[in-house]
Amino acid sequence: MSKLQMGQVLKIKNMRRNTNLSKKIIRISDIIEDLYDANLDTEYRKALAHAMMQLEYVSDTPLNLYFGTEKQKKELERVENMPLDSNQISEIIHLMMYEMRNDFQYGRFKPVANKYINISKQMENKKDNSINKKNQKPMCNIYGLVVIPEILGFVSKTLKENNMFDESKEMIERATLSYSYDEALDIIGEYVELVKEREEEEEYE
Repeated sequence: MSKLQMGQVLKIKNMRRNTNLSKKIIRISDIIEDLYDANLDTEYRKALAHAMMQLEYVSDTPLNLYFGTEKQKKELERVENMPLDSNQISEIIHLMMYEMRNDFQYGRFKPVANKYINISKQMENKKDNSINKKNQKPMCNIYGLVVIPEILGFVSKTLKENNMFDESKEMIERATLSYSYDEALDIIGEYVELVKEREEEEEYE
């Protein structure tokens, strides 16, 4: 392929990408591309993969899906190319920020993170908050969960099962910006009733 042809391909690719951004259609594949463009190391793509798993978008690690069966490959392709709403974008980026906040390349990642946080804010619909206020916090058993990202993923699932999508986004944003484990746990406890109880195992004769 000549340099002229390569230039035309890149131009078309960028036009498509800019059209997506202008129409507020964001996909995980866009985030992956921006990580490459920022010359960030593989740890950031791993952080994205961890976020996808913690939010239960995939049934296995993206790497295993990529090298798996045709069905698994199609699952990964579907997830990476599904349109994300404002809550999903915010949750993914904040989980990545939390995991990588002490990394030496974090300063290079911050502009990428800010870009998607701003897009998320632009996408937010103006809602009547008085309609969607919840009277009770759902119960959430976090027995066996230790690290904050795992807890956030599990609690986020519980909130979404109770149609509390905005609360899930807000919780992840706040908790991932906290400065300690206890502070993050206190924030999570504002959204659900946290319990740590071993589930009773069935007795077998």
